[in-house]
Amino acid sequence: MSLSSDKDFNEVFNVYRSFGVDIDVKCRFGEGIIEVGDNRYKVDYSPKMNEARGRKHALYAVMSDYTGITLPWGSLTGIRPTKLAYELLVQGKTVDDLADYGVSKEKIKVVKAILENQEPFTTSYKKVNFYVHIPFCSSRCNYCSFVSMPVNKKTLPLMQRYTELLKSEIESGLKLLSENGYEIDSIYVGGGTPTALSTKQLSEVLQPLSGLNVEFTVEAGRPDTIDTEKLNAMKNANVTRISVNPQTFSDETLKRIGRNHTSEDIYNVYSAAKGMFDINMDLIAGLTGENMEDFELSIDKVIELKPENVTVHTLSKKNGSLLKNNNDAVGSDVSEMTEYAYKRLSDAGYSPYYLYRQKNMLDNLENIGYALDGKVCANNVTTMEEFYSVFACGAGAISKKVTKDGIFRLANVRDVILYIDQYDQRLRKKENFFFN
Repeated sequence: MSLSSDKDFNEVFNVYRSFGVDIDVKCRFGEGIIEVGDNRYKVDYSPKMNEARGRKHALYAVMSDYTGITLPWGSLTGIRPTKLAYELLVQGKTVDDLADYGVSKEKIKVVKAILENQEPFTTSYKKVNFYVHIPFCSSRCNYCSFVSMPVNKKTLPLMQRYTELLKSEIESGLKLLSENGYEIDSIYVGGGTPTALSTKQLSEVLQPLSGLNVEFTVEAGRPDTIDTEKLNAMKNANVTRISVNPQTFSDETLKRIGRNHTSEDIYNVYSAAKGMFDINMDLIAGLTGENMEDFELSIDKVIELKPENVTVHTLSKKNGSLLKNNNDAVGSDVSEMTEYAYKRLSDAGYSPYYLYRQKNMLDNLENIGYALDGKVCANNVTTMEEFYSVFACGAGAISKKVTKDGIFRLANVRDVILYIDQYDQRLRKKENFFFN
């Protein structure tokens, strides 16, 4: 694909890439011409769109005409389709106007439901979500591209030192946020796998946060890393919500994708945790070797358990993942899988409350979080929609400052060893970023 200028190249290229076809495309937007193969199209930008979106939609319309392919999210390629929906409302338009961008009726229906669930939330420049990152895992899933360190004899000393510095960073952050008039709205401990830490290490990380009396999530994730001692440690720290993530209930698939647990482990951990916390469970549509029947079984089993939240991810072939590097086959019927999930979960009393998209998602779909009535996760909404700032601690954690002048980001170094070695200077850099 070529452009007559570099302006908006990445955004326009993302539209081209979404079609998954290898054809010659030349865009001469200054002349109002797009060439696809041997076909030449004269294009106009819609007056309803800004120039960048107009270029993207012009290419989408041409590619759709040439290939006969329509995409569920039309010409939208960003992480947050809801962002455009909010912009339309501010302009006095409606969510139905997403159709001008090629968004399907089904996806517009999803966006409407999500915005309804997000009504209690609005932008605040003094509220902050507190994020803590644990970059360790017991094994690596084939679809994962996150930089994480395996738990083994060699890494145990690093885990201990990391835990000590992370606790110090948390304590420093809490003090500075209080001194500068910020209100912590929620806490989220993610990874990696936070419960890959020992019970003692996990308790040390959670202890400084235990007295805030806010929504407090620990992404426990893998059932093979969760036991009664860790559940009690989280409860003692006033954690209110955890994730217990099956990804699938097929033991064959779990083994195939590199998970060190079985479906029985999922049931055992869920049974032990139920009643102690609100629980989220993740499932992935399109896992290696899975078919529609496998996915339906997983959705049905989750509904039987009735967790407060269910998040349905569409598999993304991420750069750096084993799945991408090894060119593993992926599941089929992914669109049908997500449609089945939406219908079954809706019928079971769940409603979509947030969504986000990623590059290289199968069938150009999305990840959707569902909640039972009254069980929306505030952190997921206010972080994803960028309503509140994020104060982030740990290797690879990204702080985000939401201001009247824009949204600014600061990423911590990803490597655990560098995080330890550069701790003091990185801490000062974040303090200057957030409070000066």
